[in-house]
Amino acid sequence: MNPRLIVAALLVVSALRAAPHAARPPQAHLVTAGAAERHHYSVSARIRPLLFWIGGDDVGDAVIVKRSEREATGYSFLIGTDPERAPRGINRWGFIDEQIRGDKAEVVGVMTASDESSIEEAESTIHKRPSERMFNIIRGTVTDGEALSIVTSIAAPADYTYRNVDAILNLAPRDSQGTMRVKRLPAGTRPGFLVALAEVIRAQVRQWQTLRRVTAGDAVTYVYHGHLYQLVITRTWAVPSVRVGTVVCEHAISSRFDIRNVDNGELTRFSMTYAAEGPLAETLLAASFRPRWWLEVQLALDDTTPGPAFARGLNP
Repeated sequence: MNPRLIVAALLVVSALRAAPHAARPPQAHLVTAGAAERHHYSVSARIRPLLFWIGGDDVGDAVIVKRSEREATGYSFLIGTDPERAPRGINRWGFIDEQIRGDKAEVVGVMTASDESSIEEAESTIHKRPSERMFNIIRGTVTDGEALSIVTSIAAPADYTYRNVDAILNLAPRDSQGTMRVKRLPAGTRPGFLVALAEVIRAQVRQWQTLRRVTAGDAVTYVYHGHLYQLVITRTWAVPSVRVGTVVCEHAISSRFDIRNVDNGELTRFSMTYAAEGPLAETLLAASFRPRWWLEVQLALDDTTPGPAFARGLNP
């Protein structure tokens, strides 16, 4: 899976509470069994065919879930466009789930396979309308300072959307064959993007609550499918008040992030605004990301609707 597309699907995981820092995969928080959070987001998108941006609102959905048990913590994130609402019936989506139990982390992810570098290539893919399309599924474990992951490509009905994530996962069981990578991890490596980003967000919120100011901290290293990445805030500032839909947050933080591939230096950038106080503290309010020079994806908190259901999503 293309790391840039993965980040596009994961840019809103700051709503997840951070797992603790550790050299090995982190121990889960000891919290009351059954504690959980679920938030729905509306997805908007813009394209730039020439000089000007054009786009549409509410072209898809995203759901973020945190599950907490006595000795385990789980994070799930599902995002996608709805072909019934999106321009030209665009159907792109992704899913990631991280489960931490003791000193072991497990990761499962799904992404529609697409590497279009231009609007023309994207439109050509859409116009083909095949009966099947390819999906990439990643399954990984992180334990004892080592990460192992397998990516499997499978064919599924082309009209499957983010609402069919459970069906896609059932097509590729745990013992599926695929491309395997094994990576020994430096001390302090986080076992996934969700954990790393949530930790950075928690540190920002705690800093603001304690000092009434925020400053960018050190880079955090995490592993994804055999590669190391560094996540760092490049700029961060407090926002006195922000309104997103029907939600008004009196204190929030806006941050710009860089992700650097340690192997080749490739950079990925995104931004987000999240609550700094109250019951929504650490929860994403809005986010923006450009996975392509011609495409921008935006998300906004919208808990007025539950969003799509999926097996690990604490369905309403």
